[in-house]
Amino acid sequence: MDDPNRLEAKGLARAKIRGKRRRVQAIRRRTARGALALFAVVWTVVFAQLVSGNDPALSRPPVADRRHVPPRVAPEEEFAPEAEPEPSEEFPPEAEVEAVEVEPEPEPEPEPIVTSAS
Repeated sequence: MDDPNRLEAKGLARAKIRGKRRRVQAIRRRTARGALALFAVVWTVVFAQLVSGNDPALSRPPVADRRHVPPRVAPEEEFAPEAEPEPSEEFPPEAEVEAVEVEPEPEPEPEPIVTSAS
């Protein structure tokens, strides 16, 4: 038979194991709940931004990147008619050559597909 001290030691060991398992399960539950809550909060923020029209992908570049963006041209300047170039002596008007249309070359036919099942 088992002596009382040994039974008491076994009971204490079982109690410690049960306590450790409870703590591990509690940590796992808290971690899972925290991860789900964080995911829900982040998703809500992203969804709210998209619904409100504040899509970060469509916004202006950050200040550091703006220096590389060319300045905007005023609408009057943007579509101003260009002055006709003066004829140069190098190419007199009577020496103009007519444009010749070149037909594109036909595309080569693709090679047949060979597989191991063929």
